[in-house]
Amino acid sequence: MMAVVLWAAVPILLVHLALARWMRRGLGFQLLLDLCLLVLFAPVLGRGLLLDPVRCLQGSPPFATWRWDARTELQPTQSDLVRSIHPWWEEARRQMLHGRLPLIGPHMGAGAPLLANGQTGILAPVLAPVWILGPERGTTVMAVWKVEAAALGAFLLLALGWRLRLHAAALGGIVWGLAPFTIGWLLVPLAWSLAALPWIWWAVTEALGGRARWGRVLLAGLVSGLVMGWGLNPETAAIAVGSAVLAGAVLHPRRWRRLALMVLAAAAVTLVLALPTIRLIGASSKSRAYARVNPNLRPVPVAVRLLALEQTLVPGALGNPGRGSWVGPYPYAAGAMGAGGVALVLLVAGGAGSRRRRYVAAALASLAVAGVLAFRVPPLDWLLVRIPPFDRMTLPRFGLLVPWSLAVLAALALDGRPAERWRRFAGWILASVLLGAGGWLVGRGFHGMDVAAVLSTGVAASLALLVLSSRPRLLPWLAAAELLLLAQGINPAAAPADALPRPAIVRRLQALAAAEPGRICGLGGALLPNLASRYGLADLRSYDALRPWPLARLHALLGAEDPGLHGPLSSAPPHLLGAWSVRWLVTPEGAAPEGWQPVDRGGGVRIWRNPDWLPEVRVVGRTVEVDEEAGWHLLATDPPWLGEAAVVPDGSGGASAGVTSLEVEETGPTRIRVRLSCDGPCLLVAARAWAPGWSARIDGRPAPLVRANLAGLGVLSPAGSHSAGLFYNPW
Repeated sequence: MMAVVLWAAVPILLVHLALARWMRRGLGFQLLLDLCLLVLFAPVLGRGLLLDPVRCLQGSPPFATWRWDARTELQPTQSDLVRSIHPWWEEARRQMLHGRLPLIGPHMGAGAPLLANGQTGILAPVLAPVWILGPERGTTVMAVWKVEAAALGAFLLLALGWRLRLHAAALGGIVWGLAPFTIGWLLVPLAWSLAALPWIWWAVTEALGGRARWGRVLLAGLVSGLVMGWGLNPETAAIAVGSAVLAGAVLHPRRWRRLALMVLAAAAVTLVLALPTIRLIGASSKSRAYARVNPNLRPVPVAVRLLALEQTLVPGALGNPGRGSWVGPYPYAAGAMGAGGVALVLLVAGGAGSRRRRYVAAALASLAVAGVLAFRVPPLDWLLVRIPPFDRMTLPRFGLLVPWSLAVLAALALDGRPAERWRRFAGWILASVLLGAGGWLVGRGFHGMDVAAVLSTGVAASLALLVLSSRPRLLPWLAAAELLLLAQGINPAAAPADALPRPAIVRRLQALAAAEPGRICGLGGALLPNLASRYGLADLRSYDALRPWPLARLHALLGAEDPGLHGPLSSAPPHLLGAWSVRWLVTPEGAAPEGWQPVDRGGGVRIWRNPDWLPEVRVVGRTVEVDEEAGWHLLATDPPWLGEAAVVPDGSGGASAGVTSLEVEETGPTRIRVRLSCDGPCLLVAARAWAPGWSARIDGRPAPLVRANLAGLGVLSPAGSHSAGLFYNPW
């Protein structure tokens, strides 16, 4: 735990030293931020705990009988961190420790792409704590860094870039760094885009301000491209960069040449870094699902939009998932777009000076985009959701621009002239409305801290009005107190012993797989997809929104209903799974899959062995060429001849060998090399997930890649003795 504390504290100490040398007047803000960080993280680190929502597994077999530490808290709306992101990071870390660039995840989705999935952050230096300390400890360290980076970036943008008074800049920094949206997404890679947003705005401000300095313009483009291409949720990063570009266009419309050069530089860097992700998106099941039925074209119910607006105005209105009081119809973080009562009342009672009008316009432009796309304000939303790239984006992510715009506008309002009487009167009306709304919302049955959170918005707004004229420098402190209260319970703590639960049945499965290697699979949500990789077990399933479409089609054949994220499987045909080198099956207690041999039970699950298991790399002498739909229907019948033949798409070419032999020379995540000998044309089959970037060679020369069994890899070899290889390069 000392390593976690040091990793978290040393960079902040360096920030202190930098401010002491180059911006001593900023030390006061940093001291306020230090206090906020202590309130947020000292209760966790001081008790030797980690920030980890791992207890979301408590109802899932085989963890239903795991005895959780009493200090391990439950926050059910953050399960993606445990089910997706931590397994990805652990797989990447495992390969890095062996000196390999983690392009493929061999333990997930039958070898699905890893770097290309867009959220592993393999190329991002800020993920160094993960690679050195591990996913759970790294997540805890980065949570501290993200709050520091978000708040400090906003403060420096406003104080140095826009030259606001220090207390106004401090207010903006605190509101953004502690915003419910920032705190709600704090533990996932997306939050790095939130932390980077003010720095990108500052880079654009410097690039477009004053006389032309093309080096600064290119540097701003480079920084923007790195943020979008590093794999820290590219979609959210693109929204952050896009908002900065929009702000630049509003602030300096006549300097469009500089802005265009910056955008071109950013696009070039992004294309180089994110090309694997772009290629995978084009070949993903999600992209195909959007082409069939675009969810962005469906109207959002008015009731949902009103609830999101309610949560924006009163952040505690719908409860707190960490305290079990959340009543919203969507995950907490998706609608956490509020900025608190202090910021809201300043928008009404304060007033930005005339020389700040362009800054106000830039913030309002971002707020307008968020209103149209996140709240789906008609009629513009009808048009925008049909225009690329908005038609394929996750529109609620634009909600990040709401608290950002409110933070900037509140800082500008505090920086302006003293509030006029009518503005103060309007402020008191707003504060009264917020207090009344808080009192009414308490009637939903909230108790304890939830009552305080609901009432805090109106109380903070009223206190802000009381000190606005006489002691405005207290407002950053007041905003910090309000937002820290709202942050309590959002991100759960966990005991290190619970970070990766190891029930006895999982340990026995590890021993079985070590004695008889082969993939595992699970039915009914037993040992959730991706999670098996944390135990060194290779899984056919994959919990990833960017699954290659043939792999997703295979999962659908086995019962997964969600074309985006992997749903639970309901079918386990032994011959088909054997052809995918699945030897072990985990099912809930009471299941009886046909054709499987029972081996063990415990923790609410049973383990089964597949007598029809086949090696991952093999050669077959016969192919069955069929069109796509007929091929999937054929595989659904669980043909018993998959050990001697393979189903391939029409036009792939036929195999007709009677005698085959195979010698595997090399098999790794990104390359397979063999020598094979056949008395006729034969097919090298690798039970690996097809994805963009795979290629084939025969005797060192390029050869057509075949989708063996429609979702795997293969290459046809002519008769005789030949070398064959399958190679992966996502670029």
